[in-house]
Amino acid sequence: MAYLEYLLWGYFILNPIYIYLTYEQEKQSVVAQPAKLVAMYRSWMLYLWLPVLVLMVLLNQTEISLNDIGLQWHWELANLLCVAALLVLCGYFLLSLKQLNENTDNHPTIRKQLAYIQWMTPSTSKEARYFILGLSISAGICEEILFRGYLMLVLGDYFPTYAVVIISSLIFGLPHIYQGAIHILRTAIVGATMALIYLFTDSIIIPILLHAVFDMYGGAMAYIVFSNEPQQIANENTCNDP
Repeated sequence: MAYLEYLLWGYFILNPIYIYLTYEQEKQSVVAQPAKLVAMYRSWMLYLWLPVLVLMVLLNQTEISLNDIGLQWHWELANLLCVAALLVLCGYFLLSLKQLNENTDNHPTIRKQLAYIQWMTPSTSKEARYFILGLSISAGICEEILFRGYLMLVLGDYFPTYAVVIISSLIFGLPHIYQGAIHILRTAIVGATMALIYLFTDSIIIPILLHAVFDMYGGAMAYIVFSNEPQQIANENTCNDP
């Protein structure tokens, strides 16, 4: 089944190149026709799940097990502490979203912070459902299985643990090359954090949940600030026009 391994490595290598080459075209397409955003979410979800399906076939044909890529749970102190921390984080995020929805004072500031990705964030209830319940959960599951579970396993045959964390995190960050080096570094730091949690818990479950929760929170926050006050956003854009 070596060809499946080549397919997966092709994904890791070619994925950043593909995103870099198609990013501007996708952006202009959605900006010109916002209704295409949901279709783009669907294609991104498919693009996330396809390499995972390839990996599942590979696992079925080799000696690598689900446990080997971290799909296991241990009722140990490390995992229980992480579950408790995750529940606290979820509570904080829910409270933060509630306050953000009720108090619009910070909306202009957040909109400026998210301006560079506004085109890909949800602003309607349908887009929010696809982003929060579809794309965010898919990214949490698929990216953690691929970049932490499988990639760290393979790299572990050739490099020490610290190098595995660094290399896998940089590969995880490379798809953000279209946003510039600073965003590659930021995403790599997030990837390194997930990798350390994976090593700490010996399970990919917590990183999957944490990854999904962060993405869901980001999508919900964007939906609130970009949908609550469309007239105010229009006025801001008008004021900012030269």
